[in-house]
Parts: sequence; C-alpha cells; structure tokens
Amino acid sequence: MYDETYSKTCGKYRIDRITEVVEEFIKCGDYREGIARIKCTNLECGHDYFVPLSCKSFYLCPSCHQKRTLLFSEQITQKVLLRLPHRQWVFCIPKCLRIFFKHNRMLFSDISGLIFNMLQSYYNEVSGKSIQTGAIIAYESAGDFLRWNSHWHGLILEGGFDEKGTFIYLPISDTNKMTELFRRLVIKYFQEKNLINERFARNLLSWKNSGFSVDNTVRIYGNDNKAREALSQYIAKPPVSLEKLKYEPFHGKVLYKTPKYNEYFGENFKFFDALDFIAALTAHIPPKGKQYIRRYGLYSSRTRGVWQRMEFCVRLAPQGWKEKHLDNPAETEQVSAEIPECTVEQKVQKSTWARLIKKVYGTDPLVCPRCGSEMKILAIIMDPGETEKILRYLVKIGRPPPNFDPLSLN
Repeated sequence: MYDETYSKTCGKYRIDRITEVVEEFIKCGDYREGIARIKCTNLECGHDYFVPLSCKSFYLCPSCHQKRTLLFSEQITQKVLLRLPHRQWVFCIPKCLRIFFKHNRMLFSDISGLIFNMLQSYYNEVSGKSIQTGAIIAYESAGDFLRWNSHWHGLILEGGFDEKGTFIYLPISDTNKMTELFRRLVIKYFQEKNLINERFARNLLSWKNSGFSVDNTVRIYGNDNKAREALSQYIAKPPVSLEKLKYEPFHGKVLYKTPKYNEYFGENFKFFDALDFIAALTAHIPPKGKQYIRRYGLYSSRTRGVWQRMEFCVRLAPQGWKEKHLDNPAETEQVSAEIPECTVEQKVQKSTWARLIKKVYGTDPLVCPRCGSEMKILAIIMDPGETEKILRYLVKIGRPPPNFDPLSLN
C-alpha cells in the first residue's frame, strides 16, 4: 500500500529502505534467529541461560537505538567534549521548508555545515581574529506525535582558541540577530539550489513571524559531566519513546500520549490507525549509511587526530581521551579527508552490551543470579537447525527462554 497511499506524504522511493530496516527489526530478540549461551564459571553452580541476538537497527528498534544513544553519550562526554563551557543550540525552520527534507534526505548535512560556518564566522568577527571552535550538530526530523519537523540540535563550544592557544570566551545571550542571519542564509541556500524562486524567497523575508528560531538557553559548564551526558543522549534519541505509546488491538489504534500539553495540536494525545502510525514512524528512518549527527572544527575526527600536537587540547581534553592517547602516544585517530559523521565504533558496541544492560535495568547479565560468580559467553549459535534443536530441548525439559512462545517452533 505504500506507493499508492503513503509515498506522497512520507517520501517516494523509500519502500525498499523501509523494508530492509523493518525486516531486521522483526528479527531482533527472536531466539530462532540466533542465540548466545552464557554459563557460570563456578563449576559447582553451572547455571547457564540463552539470550537472543539483536538487530543493531537504529531509529526503529527501541532497544538497539537506546544502546546506541547510551554509547554515543559516553563517547562524547568521555572522549570528545573539551572541559570548557558549551551551550545547547536549537535551530528551527518554517513548515514550508521542512517538506524539502522529507523528499531529499541529503539536504540536512548542508544545513548542519551552514550552521557551523555561521557560528564560526560570528566568533571570528566578534573576536577580531581567526579562532578555532568545535561543534556537534544533530539533525532531527521528528517532533511530537511523529510530526515531520526538521530541526537541528547543537552542542557548541562557547568560544574558541586563537593561534597562540588562548581560549577566548564568547557567550551569545541575544539570539535575535543570529536568528535573522540564520533565516537569510537558509533562504539563500534554498534559492541557490533552485528549490525556491526569487519571488518566494522575497516573500519569506517579508514575513513578520518568519518561522525561523534559534535558542541557546541551555548552558553546560566545563565540569558538569552529568549535563553533558544527558544532552548528548537527548540529541541522539530515537523518534519516539515506547513509554508514550499504547496499542489497542480491538480497534487497531495506537494511542500516542505526551506528558505535556502540545500547543500546536491543542492536546496531549493523538490516535493513529495502525498503518498510519507505521507509515509516520518509518518516515524518519534515514538513508542507508547516513547518520544525522556530525562533528565540526576541533571535534571533527580529522582535527582530533592531531590533538596531541595542540597543547591546549591535551590540557583540556576529557579523561577518556587522555587515558587512550597519552599512555599510547603513537596511537592516534584515523585522519579523514572530510568531516565525517559521528558514529560509535563497532568494537565498542559489541564489547559493552552487558554494562549497558546493567546501566539501564540495574542488573548485570554476567553475574550469576544463583551464586554471584562471573558468567562467560561460551558460544554464539547462528545455524537455524542447531538453534531449533536447542530451543526444542529447552521447551521439553521445561526451561524455555523468557517470552519465548513454544508454538513458534511448529
């Protein structure tokens, strides 16, 4: 039904991408798709259990995306953000321009770069010299009730370093002029890309209530790691929280409820038909290989690869970076020819699942619940035939895995 019913509103030529992500999501946590055996190292105990494998799909799978969010926030806090004041910036555009980002999923990166260049130019102008600053800018497409609402969140260093390595503190308290500059730069960009004509551009510039906004009211102090971690999680959050959703199978409806009253909709809840909800949610899946969080300036991988040559960065670097690089001077990050997207290393994702489960649920899956000894992963079984044999045996002896339906083996 997608091409006929939803492609006009949710984006054309996306059903293949949506299908790919959804098929992986459906396999997530399915014991039949692969299991890991975990056993207690205490020979007198011998307790063991099986866990299903995850899909590692972002933006749709709530479990895997939450893992990615936690890893991202830890990486940013412990290895990227300098111990200096930062601000959270939020950049919004009017509804008439948001639609372009739905049908051209690559536009977000240009606007992210535009935002950084605008702030960098402002810092240079105010300080009267060329300074180096850093930014992490995240594009978000979803607003309340999954409404398409293209906007950008940024963790921006509040100032920068001159050529002598002296930090110049440059707080921005009044964002009215910044909002006007942002409006003109975005309109100019759209006109140069031939997405809008000159008449429409002049019309946008004449609006009293432009629909553009810039907010930077949230400040993060240099030693406040809790605030850094919380805001890093916020800019990497999935499009929707499971806590806000309730499914009513009798009517085939999804109830989406928010804790706060939404002025745009005039309510704090909304009912979706099941198919409409799926279409609205999957509209926010990014193109394959594209992530919406990017790093610039001092925080780009290219520049962080040479932090060791910059005394001021070494002095103010977070502890995680110091532990890795100062103990191993020859070890540097891979230098990229371009400003890369901000991702979490695959090795880090694979090695921390137990710690993240403990962080989220308050229980350690590698501590034996019977004797308290350490547990280890003995094997990972991917072969469907072997997996089915193990599951049938566990059902037979009365030890089926949690939430596993024995009828699924028929």
